[in-house]
Amino acid sequence: MDKFSLFMDGFLSYLVNYIVFIVAIVAAFLIGFALRKNKNAKEAVNEAENSAETAEAPEKTA
Repeated sequence: MDKFSLFMDGFLSYLVNYIVFIVAIVAAFLIGFALRKNKNAKEAVNEAENSAETAEAPEKTA
């Protein structure tokens, strides 16, 4: 029984480390996804503003 107790202690230690590592990966993915989504939204707004400005600006002839 002593060996089983030592095995379970080691196993649970590695299991907890694995779970913490997976949670960190998922958190990093979610943060990166959110940041990229916000950046894409800002770029779309800037692109829409730039295209609206060029559409409203009169054409200059040389």
